[in-house]
Amino acid sequence: MFELILFSILTLIIVTPCGSIFFKQNNNIVSLSNNLIYGIILISFITLVINFFFPLNTLVNTLILILPLSIILKNLKTYLSSNFLKFLFFNSIIIFLLVAKSNVYRPDAILYHLPYTGILNNEKIIFGLSNLHFRFAHISIIQYFASFFNNFLFNIQGIVFSLAIISSAIIVNFLAQVFFYLKNKIFNFHFFFLFFILIFIAYKMNRYSEYGNDAPTHFLFFFLISELIQSFNKKDNPFNSNHLLLSVFIVLNKITMAFAIFLPFIFQKKKDLFKIFIIPKNYFALIFLTLWIIKNIIVSGCMIYPVNKLCFKSLEWTNISEVKAVSQENEAWTKSWPDYKNINQISQSEYSANFNWVNTWSKTHLKKIIKILAPYFFLLILISLIINFKYKKKEKPQFNNSKKKILILIFLMIVFSIIWFLKVPVFRYGYSYFVSFLALSFAYICSFNKYIKNSVYKFLNFFLIFFIVIFVLKNMHRILKPESVFKSYIPQINFLNNTDVNKIKLGNFTYYESSKMCGYSFSPCTHYKNKKLKSKRYYGYKVIIND
Repeated sequence: MFELILFSILTLIIVTPCGSIFFKQNNNIVSLSNNLIYGIILISFITLVINFFFPLNTLVNTLILILPLSIILKNLKTYLSSNFLKFLFFNSIIIFLLVAKSNVYRPDAILYHLPYTGILNNEKIIFGLSNLHFRFAHISIIQYFASFFNNFLFNIQGIVFSLAIISSAIIVNFLAQVFFYLKNKIFNFHFFFLFFILIFIAYKMNRYSEYGNDAPTHFLFFFLISELIQSFNKKDNPFNSNHLLLSVFIVLNKITMAFAIFLPFIFQKKKDLFKIFIIPKNYFALIFLTLWIIKNIIVSGCMIYPVNKLCFKSLEWTNISEVKAVSQENEAWTKSWPDYKNINQISQSEYSANFNWVNTWSKTHLKKIIKILAPYFFLLILISLIINFKYKKKEKPQFNNSKKKILILIFLMIVFSIIWFLKVPVFRYGYSYFVSFLALSFAYICSFNKYIKNSVYKFLNFFLIFFIVIFVLKNMHRILKPESVFKSYIPQINFLNNTDVNKIKLGNFTYYESSKMCGYSFSPCTHYKNKKLKSKRYYGYKVIIND
């Protein structure tokens, strides 16, 4: 247990200073949590760049520690302050609760998250890696962040902390702001949005084993919405370069959240839009996005995988037939293809077209979505009714300049949710779209039209504390009564035995075929058997080609 607590604190001490490059040093919990979020982004960028030339091995990752160490030494007052100690305390508690004895090795993790992290730790970028396993072509930037923690401080165990750090940063950010609003009896639109999102987090986003690459992306999307709402109150509403960087990072985590990248631009005046591209700070976000696209091309031959129109057929490692097959299969599976009784023997593309899938989908995915969202929806209705009938004053407030922007934001969430439904209607791929819609809508109902009495403080404070207790108790129950046997509080990385893998040599390239899903071992590893592969070497880089 002590080791997990120590590791939780050390991860925060390492990552938080890196974010100060994007923000002026401000010694409060909200600012420190902002630094932690943007520190995650900076480290992800650094590891992405390095991997073009070197593997992210233990030595390389340890050398990166020089950056946060130098920032800490330069700003010792900040990192020895009581506020920073409070920040460490609250974040480390959340990380501990999430990580301790969690079953983090769900199928996706063992299938391609951990294998890809292993490749990053052992290899510099490999051309045509998607020919080894197509899922390596649409990996998340989170795997680069996770690979960084395999350093001399944490060794391999460190890679399990990446998702918890993202989650804790945003939970603490939201809690700190909500408690500030409650303390000062400020019950505005932003307060209610954060309040309703925190309820959803406590209710549904409390199991670390279910996070994968999805939950951290949705946490970040909620954070982006929060930051945009705060910018609405600024008179000039200047373009915030950090919003652009955040939206790019969200897209690099999950391409199904691609609409996030448009949000920073929506609320800008037309005459100011061209200025966005001459702000030096924006170059970093654009460079980050460009490098990610280049990485995608090197790994798969496509700028975005598996979008056929964005692939370069002339590259010898591009497997265009597989791209088309994966694209059709992905869409069909999100629309409940495995549950479809294919009496007429139609193809996956025919199934996905013309709403042929809706009937099957409504019996499976829709039921699951309703089961998850219905309690949340009715709870928001209950809270809103109580506030509107018991805690609203008769007099109306003055017109709020941000009201129009908020309505536009609500409308956009509806549009994004509809597109999600038409293309990839799996809950985990886009739930922050419609959860944001619900939170924004009920925040609007609660905060506009009439003033709220200060006496609502006790009612809201009770609900907030109640859901914090639920979050803590659910995780404590899992820790005290884990699903499986754990040797320590930190989840152990699974390794395959020599008997589970075959060593395959393709000229000067060696990889492993496994009879099981690979997990973190024998890198590069795949459980897909492909006899048509061949390899080349260009200027020291390995190239895998589908012959």
